[in-house]
Amino acid sequence: MIWQFWLTILGLAILSTDLYLAAAVYVDAKKQRRYVLNLSPALWALVAFLFPLLGFFVYWLMHHSTLVPRKKEPFDY
Repeated sequence: MIWQFWLTILGLAILSTDLYLAAAVYVDAKKQRRYVLNLSPALWALVAFLFPLLGFFVYWLMHHSTLVPRKKEPFDY
């Protein structure tokens, strides 16, 4: 009986972490204002929710890693 309690606690912890990652991806994708791989922010959040670690890692690679070409802006001194 006690194992069911801990299994429920573990399941809730995993679900809440998954929801947090999906929400964080959604909010960040809305800030980016550009579609990468033609996925809207809602679809990025769905990918991050369905495949938590893999979806979050792919999102990071596509938006925040050094693999993404960026425009270099001049410094204002």
